[in-house]
Amino acid sequence: MKPKESHRSFHFQSRLVWDSGRVGRALIDCKPVMRVSSPREFKGDPACWSPEDMLVAAADACLLMTFLAYAQREELELVRYESEAEAAMEFTDGRYRFTEVVLRPHLKFKTQEDAEIAHMVLELAHRDCIITNSITAAVKLEPEICVEAVP
Repeated sequence: MKPKESHRSFHFQSRLVWDSGRVGRALIDCKPVMRVSSPREFKGDPACWSPEDMLVAAADACLLMTFLAYAQREELELVRYESEAEAAMEFTDGRYRFTEVVLRPHLKFKTQEDAEIAHMVLELAHRDCIITNSITAAVKLEPEICVEAVP
């Protein structure tokens, strides 16, 4: 019989302080204070991060961090990584919820070989992204992977 695998548990904490109106501050030890509010669509301050903004950014950032970990393991020579993300929030089953998140990473590599391996690595990163696996919305990946032009 194979011994049971043991996995560590991780815990993350934050603190919120309400300032006034629909604005507060998210506080996490040793990190910059983040002003938070409802999104503009729900009468919030558009200059602040909303929970909706943070969810979309979290999915995008999680893909990046997971990809970087896997790319390092494969020794890929990444030249550039940029991405855009957008999400659809819809009223379904009597409440608002995110129904779809689209991640559009743009990656550039030094060699065609690295670019080809990157497709597989990016798919694995998308599959294993903790944030993507934690939300109910469909998360789609629309990557653009290219090779740096040689002068």
